[in-house]
Amino acid sequence: MEFEKHVRVRQEKFGAVVFETLREKVFVTNETGADILRLLGEGKETDTIVSELAQKYNCEPEAIKADIKDLIVILQNNKIVKNKE
Repeated sequence: MEFEKHVRVRQEKFGAVVFETLREKVFVTNETGADILRLLGEGKETDTIVSELAQKYNCEPEAIKADIKDLIVILQNNKIVKNKE
């Protein structure tokens, strides 16, 4: 997955701010959302993101897998990310 060309992500102390410049929309995430966005920006796949965040937050992968997938669906529906072709 990768960010659309018209999307800008800025890391902040509280999380991240996502700017979707075509429709002039702004999305705000918490720290966990910022981690997901950073890892997506690095080109990591969903399973890798689940593994890395489970380790970082010291929890079971299944406990966060659904949340990560839900955020990715929201990002796709809002044309923030696209699947690699």
